[in-house]
Amino acid sequence: MKLWISRLFALALAVGFFASTATMAQDAPKPADPDKKTESKPTDSDTVTVGFEFEGLMFVQVKVNGKGPYKFLFDSGATQSVLNARLATELELEQHDMPGGVQGVGTAEAKLVVLDSLEIGDFKRGECIAASMNLDHMSGTLGYHMMGIVGQNIIKKMAKVEIDFAASTLGMTRYPEGEEPGDMQEEMLIRMLKGGGGIPGMPGMPGGKPGEEPKKDPKKDEDEFSLQPVGPNAAWLIQDGKTEAEAERRSPTEGMTLTYRTGELSFFGRKMELVPYWYLDCVINGKTKSFMFDTGASMLLVMGTKLADDLKLPTSFNYPVKGIGKGDAKSGMVDTFQLGVIKEVDVACTIMELPKITDQLGEMGAMIPGVDKLNFDGIVGVTLATRFKKMIVDAKDRHIEFVPYGKDEVNKLDPFASEDFVQDAVIRTWQGKAGKFSLTGDSVQLEDWKSKGLESGGLEVEAVDEGGAAAKAGIKKGDIITHLVGVAGDIPDDLEDADVDGNDVKVRDMPALIMWACSQDPGKEVTVRLQRGKEQLDVKVVLDNYGFTGAYPERFKEK
Repeated sequence: MKLWISRLFALALAVGFFASTATMAQDAPKPADPDKKTESKPTDSDTVTVGFEFEGLMFVQVKVNGKGPYKFLFDSGATQSVLNARLATELELEQHDMPGGVQGVGTAEAKLVVLDSLEIGDFKRGECIAASMNLDHMSGTLGYHMMGIVGQNIIKKMAKVEIDFAASTLGMTRYPEGEEPGDMQEEMLIRMLKGGGGIPGMPGMPGGKPGEEPKKDPKKDEDEFSLQPVGPNAAWLIQDGKTEAEAERRSPTEGMTLTYRTGELSFFGRKMELVPYWYLDCVINGKTKSFMFDTGASMLLVMGTKLADDLKLPTSFNYPVKGIGKGDAKSGMVDTFQLGVIKEVDVACTIMELPKITDQLGEMGAMIPGVDKLNFDGIVGVTLATRFKKMIVDAKDRHIEFVPYGKDEVNKLDPFASEDFVQDAVIRTWQGKAGKFSLTGDSVQLEDWKSKGLESGGLEVEAVDEGGAAAKAGIKKGDIITHLVGVAGDIPDDLEDADVDGNDVKVRDMPALIMWACSQDPGKEVTVRLQRGKEQLDVKVVLDNYGFTGAYPERFKEK
């Protein structure tokens, strides 16, 4: 049967946000009431359960300052929660310059806002900080405006997080009264931003230059999200799927409980948490490395370029990433990957430059003993968790428990299908069996669809390679690719999230187009539907050979 891969890699990594101050350690909560005879424990009434939408990543409905709800990404890899700048404007929030900016593919300016409240169902965080950033460049790929990100400054206020992938529910357990971890960073920043103090000489912030007001420019057009897709955000990738029995066999039959650590260092005998990421030790090609577990990364493995170089990992096709600046990522493969009961071979991965915490801490960070330990070698994405039925994070004990599906239960998310698709594209590229359109482009932003006459978005061509497949077909800069014609096959009309028009599939994303072409033979003739001004055209493209040159494992060479 055919398998429709919906939003294969919907987004990539989340915001790496650091102010110039440290936060209190999660295991250093407010002092407990000395009159209490016994240790208090969370009860069922302390747990709030909400539904989430899984689109390759987890999206939840969030109220901000009592308004909404709005669609937010739930992201353990975002140090700070984020508001789309359009939402900050809609809510008439005062926006302040943010020292240090945000780092991802590059570095970009962001703003800081103070929220009165942020609510996920009945789980409410009171006054808190968020970064205000332009997330609209994601809209053309997603098909809607992502209005924000729930980051670790909210998540770390949860004593327990239970994600049930089978039921699509998120459980959030409050800390017992008096035991919630403090947050010196936010408390200080809120005081500064509200005028209760400041850092002398810091432009744009209270306490800065006399008479200087915070700037308000939320509509500035910048690539201000950390990273766009590390793989294709394609609701249109098709491959031969796994049977339910095969999916069941490949899902782990036993659970595991892992101990994680956060970015924590000691100062004068007191533990201070500089970053609240969840660090795990993974064994890659037999070597133990520090990885950050990130619910906001949809690829199973993202390898930093330094680690990839150290391990001499073979690379395959390239594709663009964008966010804070623009850059390139490479697909690759690791021989072996082990984490707890998960032991896998020939695992496809993304290789790219990852933000370094030491760089973001600057000169202050260089003076902190052991600060280099806060950097991580790579990222483990949410597809690790979707191998299991449930993922339970206990913040007090620093444990992540993964609960397997039962004997008669089927993992309907089946993360292996998309991973196999990427692996196949990697190998095909090595073997000279990968096609190529020989063009570059970017998603048309959602707010531009109507003015460009688009019903479901598209990919605007930025350049075509001279003498390449697209150029020979007559495709020009400024054309908007909207569909691949006749490739949807026998996908059921009522299949959820099937992004099809009859037997055609919609195109909105460059990485997706690259990967689809890599799954096809060079010389294959493909009909592409274009929007050129007000004219709609169907053109035939004969795919080029990707033309990979480089070394790759001997075992994948055809005999």
